[in-house]
Amino acid sequence: MPREIFPSSYECDCGHQSHFFENTIKEMKAKSHKKRVRLGDFAAHEHYIVFYKGEMVDIICPHEDERSV
Repeated sequence: MPREIFPSSYECDCGHQSHFFENTIKEMKAKSHKKRVRLGDFAAHEHYIVFYKGEMVDIICPHEDERSV
């Protein structure tokens, strides 16, 4: 289960950690009250943090495709 590391970092099930500025997270959580939004971390293997209704609901991991094959 992906988890939020307070105040502005997230950890994927694969162990990857994404770090953002606190204001960026506040803006994304505010935008997510109206619709589902995602935030990419722009690392070599890009992960997307998905927000909905003001909370992180999922992390889209590029390694999930590799594990399911």
